[in-house]
Amino acid sequence: MEKPRYGYARKMARKVLKDCGFTEPPVDLIKILDKHGYEYLEVDTFPKKVDALFVETDGGCYFAVNASQHLHRKRFSVSHEFGHILLKHNMSYYAADISIDNPPTDQTHTAAEDSFEKEANAFAGELLVPLDMLKKEFSLTPDIDVLAKKFLVSQAAMGVAINTNMRSLYK
Repeated sequence: MEKPRYGYARKMARKVLKDCGFTEPPVDLIKILDKHGYEYLEVDTFPKKVDALFVETDGGCYFAVNASQHLHRKRFSVSHEFGHILLKHNMSYYAADISIDNPPTDQTHTAAEDSFEKEANAFAGELLVPLDMLKKEFSLTPDIDVLAKKFLVSQAAMGVAINTNMRSLYK
């Protein structure tokens, strides 16, 4: 199995942000999806363990998100799935016929290639908490609560972003 391409994943997220002209948090994911020709859909019937999935139909392509999840979880899940698409991950490791009515199971996801998941997480983290924006906001306050609210992410996601970028934040 290949090692995750963390740098490439973050670079792709920064490209998306630049192409959309985002310079201030929070990042508008609906605008990003729309710019790339995708729709956003919240689904009430997903099992609790299914956060989001990308669906292609004859009528278009969309990101289906579990409506019961917290806003922060929805944002991360959409960003993660979008990362899989932009990073051109081969998603054939999932069982055939995944759909809104037939979402993946725990067994399906356990079989997922680990490096793809790590790359998609790195992409999502950089998309939601871009280093340039984080540097600016972190210089005003290092308070994780304040930063998490500003970026519309969980405290845990903000903690990961700060930890990942620690060297850059204290330069």
